Amino acid sequence: MKLLIGIPIVGYLAICILFFVFQRSFLYFPQPASYANAITTTFNNNGQKLTGWVINPGQKQLLLYYGGNASAIENKIDFFNQVAPQHTVYLIPYRGYGNNKGTPTEEALYSDALHIYEQLKNNYESVTLMGRSLGSGVATFVAANRKVDKLILSTPYDSIQNVAKTHYPFLPVSLLTRDKYLSVERVPKITAKTLILIAEKDQIIIRERSEALVAAFDSNLMTKVIISGANHNDLSLYAKYIESVRAFLSLN
Repeated sequence: MKLLIGIPIVGYLAICILFFVFQRSFLYFPQPASYANAITTTFNNNGQKLTGWVINPGQKQLLLYYGGNASAIENKIDFFNQVAPQHTVYLIPYRGYGNNKGTPTEEALYSDALHIYEQLKNNYESVTLMGRSLGSGVATFVAANRKVDKLILSTPYDSIQNVAKTHYPFLPVSLLTRDKYLSVERVPKITAKTLILIAEKDQIIIRERSEALVAAFDSNLMTKVIISGANHNDLSLYAKYIESVRAFLSLN
């Protein structure tokens, strides 16, 4: 009888250990760089070389974009040419993504994002951050710790920890997760005008997770837009999404 009881317990503990050891493989899906018709640019953060692309150089307004966990960020070049012609846009893949070496972690992504911000901020009259999915956590971190004029969060979450609980309800996720991306805890420090874009049929960042983040914002600073019919991966194909980003970027 003890053996029959012990086998499931050992099996469960083994699953927990595997999740803990390999969790970053579930969170980060680095994509190799593909050809991009844009100017390349490079930053160096304490020996970590970060190479990406810059669109519309010479504009007075800056936009920094943080992509999703499986993002080939250069695929957004045409999108930003369309919606942000008055902004100089930087698309810098995370370490480990594109042509960048290194290993992505929450701490490392925050460090790189702050470094790039500091290198650029004084060259522009205004700064906008845009974070998509995983990148929304990076965007909220920077917005909470630096001066930012506008913030766009696309398919955001309250925390990656809570997203993991949704997908792995049988695991003690709070005890196991290393990279938590606790965006909701940073909201009180964010003073930027904020646009939150939610995909109505998102099955990856479910509506509850996005709405928990929305609820933490001052309604006077935040605008929420729900893209009807959209799911997590096709959101940017919808005209309402494109027009919402363009209109928000045009606001004074």
